[in-house]
Amino acid sequence: MCLFTKTGIFLPEPPELILDANMAREQHVKAGNTLRLSAVIKGIPFPKVSWKKEGQEVSPKADIEVTGVGSKLEIRNTVHEDGGIYSLTVENPVGSKTVSVKVIVLGNYFWSLYNYTNRVSRKTRYLFNLYDFFSFLTFSVPHEKNHIVISIFFLIPVPPYVELDVKLIEGLIVKAGSTVRLPAIMRGVPVPTAKWVTDGNEIKTEGNYKIDTDSYSTVLTIKDCVRKDTGEYFLTVSNAAGSKTVGLHLTVLDVPGPPTGPINILEVTPEHMIISWRPPKDDGGSPVLNYIVEKQESKKASWGVVCSGISQTKLKVPRLQKGCEYIFRVRAENKIGIGAPLDSTPTVAKHMFDPPSPPGKPVVSDITENAATVSWTLPKSDGGSPITGYILERREISGKWVRVNKTPVLQMKFRATGLFEGNTYEFRVFAENMVGISPPSPVSDPIKVSHKTRETADLVWTKPLKDGGSPILGYVVECQKTGTTQWNRINKDELIPQCAFRVPGLIEGNEYRFRIKAANIVGEGEPRELPETVLVKDILSPPEIDLDVTCRDLITVRVGQTIHITGRVKGRPDPDITWSKDGKVLVQDKRVEMVHEFPRIELQVKEATRDDHGKYIISAKNSSGHAQAFALVNVLDRPGPCQNLKISYVTKDSCMVTWENPIDNGGSEITNYIVEYRQPNQKGWSIVASDVTKRLVKANLMENHEYFFRVCAENKIGPGPVIETKTPVLAINPVDRPGPPENLHIAETGKTFVYLKWRRPDYDGGSPNLSYHVERKLKDSDEWERVHKGSIKETHYMVDKCIENKIYQFRVQTKNEGGESDWVNTSEVVVKEELQKPVLDLKLSGVLTVKAGDSIRLEAGLKGKPQPEVVWTKDRDATDLTKSPRVTIETTSNSSKFVLTKSKRSDGGKYVITATNAAGSFVAYATVNVLDKPGPVRNLKISDISSDRCTVNWDPPEDDGGCEIQNYILEKCESKRMVWSTYSAAVLTMHANVTRLIEGNEYIFRVRAENKIGTGPPTETKPIIAKTKYDRPGPPDPPEVTKVSKNEMTVVWNPPEYDGGKSITGYILEKKEKRALRWVPVTKSAIPERRKKVTDLIPGHEYQFRVKAENEVGLGEPSLPSRPVVAKDPIGTVVIYFTVIKIKH
Repeated sequence: MCLFTKTGIFLPEPPELILDANMAREQHVKAGNTLRLSAVIKGIPFPKVSWKKEGQEVSPKADIEVTGVGSKLEIRNTVHEDGGIYSLTVENPVGSKTVSVKVIVLGNYFWSLYNYTNRVSRKTRYLFNLYDFFSFLTFSVPHEKNHIVISIFFLIPVPPYVELDVKLIEGLIVKAGSTVRLPAIMRGVPVPTAKWVTDGNEIKTEGNYKIDTDSYSTVLTIKDCVRKDTGEYFLTVSNAAGSKTVGLHLTVLDVPGPPTGPINILEVTPEHMIISWRPPKDDGGSPVLNYIVEKQESKKASWGVVCSGISQTKLKVPRLQKGCEYIFRVRAENKIGIGAPLDSTPTVAKHMFDPPSPPGKPVVSDITENAATVSWTLPKSDGGSPITGYILERREISGKWVRVNKTPVLQMKFRATGLFEGNTYEFRVFAENMVGISPPSPVSDPIKVSHKTRETADLVWTKPLKDGGSPILGYVVECQKTGTTQWNRINKDELIPQCAFRVPGLIEGNEYRFRIKAANIVGEGEPRELPETVLVKDILSPPEIDLDVTCRDLITVRVGQTIHITGRVKGRPDPDITWSKDGKVLVQDKRVEMVHEFPRIELQVKEATRDDHGKYIISAKNSSGHAQAFALVNVLDRPGPCQNLKISYVTKDSCMVTWENPIDNGGSEITNYIVEYRQPNQKGWSIVASDVTKRLVKANLMENHEYFFRVCAENKIGPGPVIETKTPVLAINPVDRPGPPENLHIAETGKTFVYLKWRRPDYDGGSPNLSYHVERKLKDSDEWERVHKGSIKETHYMVDKCIENKIYQFRVQTKNEGGESDWVNTSEVVVKEELQKPVLDLKLSGVLTVKAGDSIRLEAGLKGKPQPEVVWTKDRDATDLTKSPRVTIETTSNSSKFVLTKSKRSDGGKYVITATNAAGSFVAYATVNVLDKPGPVRNLKISDISSDRCTVNWDPPEDDGGCEIQNYILEKCESKRMVWSTYSAAVLTMHANVTRLIEGNEYIFRVRAENKIGTGPPTETKPIIAKTKYDRPGPPDPPEVTKVSKNEMTVVWNPPEYDGGKSITGYILEKKEKRALRWVPVTKSAIPERRKKVTDLIPGHEYQFRVKAENEVGLGEPSLPSRPVVAKDPIGTVVIYFTVIKIKH
């Protein structure tokens, strides 16, 4: 819902009440005083306001005021019936709100006299019962010709009550270490006792607790409060009439406690850990803003911050070093500060699990001429983390292990390809989990990839691990034809000594099985059978070339070293190998050697030269196909000679040496160039620069000396051959003919002359000695005429003796030792006198401001043809300024200067400059402000004269001196002394109140205005006498003592009948003991009230009081003293004994 008003659209808001202090809990008011209840009201639209008492309309005597921000209820002259529950209700369409307050009116009650008889007898006892607080009564009991005067103090029991500050009721919040005061005002008859309690225990003055209690108040002070001082504090005041308990809450803010432990390590890896904790049990009274997490290596003493602004209770700690032990600590932070830390237990940065154990021994099967299948079993343990894959490696016998699979495999079987016939291989396996790789498995039994043809089969094997204690004498090979069970011995006559054998006599198309047995002196051992059957056939395969790893990238060698290119080739039948470079087939010679031991191939180029670098191509070809591979070879050598060495820009002290890169950089980047020079009569070379990276350098020379230069390039192998200049260079400045003059133009023409101007040429030809030639010619003439003798050194020249109204053209050239430049011509011009209207360029921006006494200087640029006449005037006054002895005017062809010395205030104004010639006139204006001291102030008057003060008024001066008045100086003097003294030197207004005058003295005042230049002349007043038309007040009536105790009395009095013509501003109360002579002031300064509670009295002593009234004139005479009163406590319900005294008339 929205509200539409003339000023806009508003969203409605429910009513809200903000209570003033007079609406808090209970309100106590004395009868006859004014009751005030008020509150601030908010809400849109503004709520309807209603006040109720006990649910009924309030008394008509109540004044209710409602404003746009709140409401107030006021009842004057309260009586006992005005007490009760008052409620305030505010309501609008959005909602309503009601608050209540209990009001107790404490009134002046009545007293009664019991056992009263119509006849007052001597020594008769009377009982008085009064209901009030302290009451002092004076009354008379008349009886015939006798009467008595009774003065009684009554003490009536009243239940106690407590007054607390609203802030304490709402709750007090302090910082730890502060000192807290919890004050409370207590009332009751008799004086109540106070008891402070917290957490069920009574608080006494000890430690950091201190309780100060007197008859009217009690204060609990807590010094250096700590967090544990937070809680509810209860104050109980009690006396014979009852008790009252109030509570207040104290919150002590401190830094938070340590987080709740322990620190849990949720995840541990070599690179990071995840930790968590719980919030602190004590947040220090303020919400935790964030946590600060730090880490420390156990071997180090310093802590490093991991995070200082995390609000969660969980954190990932990154960038740990594997194997290091770490301790973490966490601290909580609130708005007060950072709390104590919570440390973790030391934890090593490693995986929470272990690598797996090695897999089982691999088994090789399904062997072909270039592949085999390897299988293995699960490791005994996965290390607590699942196996993520297996890594297979192979090696040739006694060779290096090579990884077979690029990425881990999940299966426990893998087909290893890329094997070469005739080679013997072993295999091993690694298992891998998230922690790492296991140790290797046991090595597999060696296997050999055999060679098979359509009639033979080549078998290869290795020696048995055990020889039976006797050397192996040889081997027996047996074969079995598929479909039969008989094994036939192949080598029937003798043992095979080697571990290889070609089985002959096989029939193409049949399948065979083979087994081998070792034999020693004892006999033949157990056979080892080839795992698979062999089909006898001729297998054809195209060539494949596999270069060694070292040859796959760029092969780099130095000059003189040997180039090695190695690889493996397979194919059936054995392919033909061809090596070539740059399109040429390589043949074996003294430097080139080719090795073809299938499957291994190698090319060696001995004593390599720079020309051996390039691309080497290996071609393998058989009946099944063709294959190629290549290797890039770089032969490092020194770079070749630089190209195109040139010397340029030769001067008497330097020259520029330039060159181009060598054609061959030697196979390595050029690192720098070395530049040297020598004179023809010298054999040794001197270095110009040895670290040049650019292809030019400046060489410093000696004048008139000849030099040879040479340059060489250098790479990481060394410097290359040099290139030299063939002819020497002479160090002299070359002189060339100069450039033509710049910006030639006609500056001025006259009746018979032309004035030419130009600028020096940008290029002087190498010589600073420049001169110029100037020539002219008439329009219809073809001949140029030199207009001067010799040469002109300046860059301007006036050509005279021209014929008026003729058309001329002019030209100028430059000359030096190297020759003359080209001519530069002007345009055609008519020689005649020009008319130009005057122009004044006043060199002044804004207003010229000078101090009085300084000179006024004005200058204006002047143009015009013929030469204008300049006249200076002021404020359009026809008076010629040149007649003044203080004025100097200097006018030239291009300017006019005006100087006026010893300036005065009257010299300020507008100056007019007029320039006139035959072509016209020009007027310029200059405004000048001369700053001086201000003039005298005006209309100086004195008013409000009294005995010790008066008021001085004035108007500002007519002339402020050209700048703002900063202040006024007020002085005074007594007529009889005539000595001036400064009353104030910084009066900012145009009036001043002068005090501390002496009554009856005659005074004169004077005032001067002051600006930033100085102080103006003074203006004086007529003499005045300090006196007043008012008087001091008269003495008041004797004061009365209304309430008495052993330590204090309350004194009241009435104002004096005569106030001296001025309102009473206050009173001075004095006291003395009855037998003392000296009166002692009770108040240091005048008080406006006519009641004063006098404290710190001595019990049992008798006191008297008197009062003085004060107005603006002074302090009046004291009143008569009060009757003597003894300082002692009265008693409660009093039984009074008195004697009737007969008084004779």
